[in-house]
Amino acid sequence: MAKQKNKNRLQIISILFGLLLFGLLIYRVGLRETLTDLSRVGWWFAVCCLLGLGWIFLQSLAWSIIQGALQKVPFLALFKAKILADGFNTLLPAANFGGEAARAVIIKRYSPLREGIPGVVFDKTIEYSASFIYLGSSLLISLIYLKIPEKMKISSMVVLSVIIVGIIVLFFLQFRGTHKFLQRLSHLFPRFRKWFLEKEEMIKTLDANMRLLFKHSPAKLIMALMLHVLSRFLGAAEVLVIIKALGLHVDLIKVLFISAFVVLINTAFFIIPGQWGAAEGANVLAAITVGYPAAAGLSLGLVRRARKLLFAALTLVIVFLDRLKIKSKKGRKHDN
Repeated sequence: MAKQKNKNRLQIISILFGLLLFGLLIYRVGLRETLTDLSRVGWWFAVCCLLGLGWIFLQSLAWSIIQGALQKVPFLALFKAKILADGFNTLLPAANFGGEAARAVIIKRYSPLREGIPGVVFDKTIEYSASFIYLGSSLLISLIYLKIPEKMKISSMVVLSVIIVGIIVLFFLQFRGTHKFLQRLSHLFPRFRKWFLEKEEMIKTLDANMRLLFKHSPAKLIMALMLHVLSRFLGAAEVLVIIKALGLHVDLIKVLFISAFVVLINTAFFIIPGQWGAAEGANVLAAITVGYPAAAGLSLGLVRRARKLLFAALTLVIVFLDRLKIKSKKGRKHDN
């Protein structure tokens, strides 16, 4: 109970910190300048939303390839689950983990948790690998052609190093299985042992399904990886569209740097739910670094935030409609 309270306090503090940072950015950059820039976006916002849907569509295709090694799930169900997961990550104070955890639950109707959870975890690992490829290549190009401050180079390399270490650890645990690791932990922590014994069979099943994913067709896994890489480039395309809408000169290398740097900062500040403040601050810092005005950087962050909030609203609509369907089915059964 005490641990849960501490966790809730940390989440509240993180949210407040993010909102404070968000407010300070608007104050420092200037509300009038920011609103003037935002007014120029207009119908281009619809293009940003289509690119966002395209991003989710490609990620859903990648997930479909991976999940198919265990249990085929209708693509529309996976696409819907990805939209809901994206919305939950924006709405829930769970530092982006809430939406990912929900994916396996959402598709439980088609694939049991013992298959859904490994599919989601493996898909997320492939996504992290794709992010590393995209970030590494984008930053390398940026470092060659742009004048980037030394501190930003070092911080970027540090975050990239942490990402690659995390990917290696994830692959190692998934390939070797978590049963032995958790078994050892249960001997060290008696309180943990009771939970481990209750879940031991499920853990063995999850490990077995995870090993099946590693035996999946290499060609299909590479295809899933490439789809995740392409989805990252759609994120860069969104940056390009917004910069063009703001009436600024579009430079592809600058666009790549801004896109990659924002992803790095969002990764580093994953503890802040929705990366409120951190994402906007990253857009401002990246924009200034490559010669764009601070107001343009903040507008860039705000447009992308507005797109996320629109998808979050779509999530609420989908959840509401699903509940209505469930109530309607229960009502018909009761009448019969």
